[in-house]
Amino acid sequence: MPSRERGARVVEVARPTEVEKAAKKVTKGTTASRSKPSVKPNRVKVVWEVCSGTGKTVKTFPYPDKAAAEAQTKALTRSTGRAHMLRATKVPME
Repeated sequence: MPSRERGARVVEVARPTEVEKAAKKVTKGTTASRSKPSVKPNRVKVVWEVCSGTGKTVKTFPYPDKAAAEAQTKALTRSTGRAHMLRATKVPME
């Protein structure tokens, strides 16, 4: 068998038949377009937290009351003898 015939035979075997093409189209199907659910933005607010030296929150203050939060931090540090710190934290809005 000459190589030309052998090559033609390989191409013939490799080509999908009409039945295979039809089966492929049936199994593929069509995809329906899906609308994405609307995502609500997560709104957050900043609050001041007075924390102990280990990072445990002792008291929380609204953002505008920074002076009161600093005063509470100093008072707790003086009264307990342990360091307390003030940190701003973002929390979800209610």
